[in-house]
Amino acid sequence: MPHSICTSDAGGELPYFQRLWRTLLAPNIDPQTRLEQLFDHETTEFDLDYAFLSYIDLERETERFDIVHGSHERLNPGTTVPLSKTYCRKTITDPEGTLAVSDALAEGWADDPAYETFELGSYLGTTISVDGELYGTLCFANTAARDDPIRDEEKTLIEMHGQWVAYTLELWGRLPTRGTRLDTVEGRTVSSDAIDSMMDALRRRPRREILIALLEDTTEISIATLERHINDENAGVRLLHTDLPKLANAGYIEWDKKSETISEGPTFSEVEPLVQLLKEYDSAFSG
Repeated sequence: MPHSICTSDAGGELPYFQRLWRTLLAPNIDPQTRLEQLFDHETTEFDLDYAFLSYIDLERETERFDIVHGSHERLNPGTTVPLSKTYCRKTITDPEGTLAVSDALAEGWADDPAYETFELGSYLGTTISVDGELYGTLCFANTAARDDPIRDEEKTLIEMHGQWVAYTLELWGRLPTRGTRLDTVEGRTVSSDAIDSMMDALRRRPRREILIALLEDTTEISIATLERHINDENAGVRLLHTDLPKLANAGYIEWDKKSETISEGPTFSEVEPLVQLLKEYDSAFSG
């Protein structure tokens, strides 16, 4: 069956992203463990039993499996295989950098070295780049074909997951292993209370639209512009009495009442990654 985000009712995406963000920003948990938790959750969501992060060496034409979820005899952490025998060789050459195979046999993979080696009946992978150079791939797969074809929305989701992995790799130059405390690397942690504050502030779509607007325009934005952008006859009242005070109290915006403008607040950077994720969701799934 398709990922639950593909069948969510209007507004149902926010609880999913809340669960996701609790995984990706879990305080005092090292990034490798967080990635393993993401794999554990999303293999169920994608209805694909295996997941892995790989490193690809183009000079040696090899692929190494760094972190693996699920029990598969040929998918083991630290194992290196010829790139020519993997699905990922197609992923990294795909124009969009993402490859989806819902039914390998039906889609002509029976005689391909990748299918002969791993016998994966379904696969969903995306390219990971760090500092503009290929690092490897983030993938989900299963030995069986998937009953429901992989949807474009699911391809977008794995690309979002891939962006988080790429961001993590850029921070450390490699994926930190277990025991690496997040607060000793980043200098701070994101508490559960902070995550709750983010989700409370983003609960209403107008507030999400305000923060998304700040992503696109780092200078001041007038209240009048926001009212036109939100396109709600009661937008003015709600902005002044509900939405702007909520965002200002959280520190996500600076609200200059004299000039009737807003700009990024002192804690905008904390919520920015989540806002970026929601922006990409709106672009991909809202039509």
